[in-house]
Amino acid sequence: MLRNCAVNAEHSAPQFAFPKSGVDIYTCPTCGCIMADLEFVHEQYEAAAYYTMAFKNKAEIEAEWGFRWRYILRAIKRYAPQARVLDVGAGNGYFVSLARTEFGFNADGLEISDAEAAYARETFGLEFLRGDLASVPERYGVITSFNVLEHVQQPMALLAQMGERLEAGGYLVLTTPNPTCIHRRLRGLNRWSMVCPPHHINLFTRGALEESLTRAGFEILEYGTLSTYINAVRKIDTESLMLRRAAFQALKSANLGADHFVVCRKK
Repeated sequence: MLRNCAVNAEHSAPQFAFPKSGVDIYTCPTCGCIMADLEFVHEQYEAAAYYTMAFKNKAEIEAEWGFRWRYILRAIKRYAPQARVLDVGAGNGYFVSLARTEFGFNADGLEISDAEAAYARETFGLEFLRGDLASVPERYGVITSFNVLEHVQQPMALLAQMGERLEAGGYLVLTTPNPTCIHRRLRGLNRWSMVCPPHHINLFTRGALEESLTRAGFEILEYGTLSTYINAVRKIDTESLMLRRAAFQALKSANLGADHFVVCRKK
């Protein structure tokens, strides 16, 4: 039984919502955070079928991730064009690769998964930093974290570590699933695919995410939502991705995108 909200232990006690895949799901009456009552399961990130490694070649990776990473990298370029970048939870390595080759950033990736690190090495020639964030000795001008926060049992501790590894006035750029996205609205919470223990542990409403960042010592500069994996239009889209861009902008304008997208600065 969950006794405390993952965002703030002073919030009202979490309320049981429903079971999912044999795990009890709770919600916080104060901030709306959605929480699974389980511990972190590392083994899932070593599986060859894990979604970030389920691609046969660079062309498939580009089709899935290229639109998303370039959108985010252009945003980072506006705020900190010369900053050194650390990507926490660097996955298959494509973000770090694009940051270096197309956008001129001095970028590192940090990854806990042996399988992900091997995939990035074989596919993009990258050598990641390994282990958890506390083991990173240097400070960075920008830390990125894409769909990582929902996987950890203690998100406030991770945000605090990110702040410690940022230079004064440095930027944190992150994404995490958005519980008010179009998919959740159509399917309902218990059928929303992002409620998927043990993969996701904590899912943040906008209010819960903003409170988490503020409590961790960040000033929020930009909030929006992203829907970059728009599979429905891929087969009929143009080379310029006209349909994908139109769907992306429509969902973004209504804050119905699949993920929160936040740029914030260390106070």
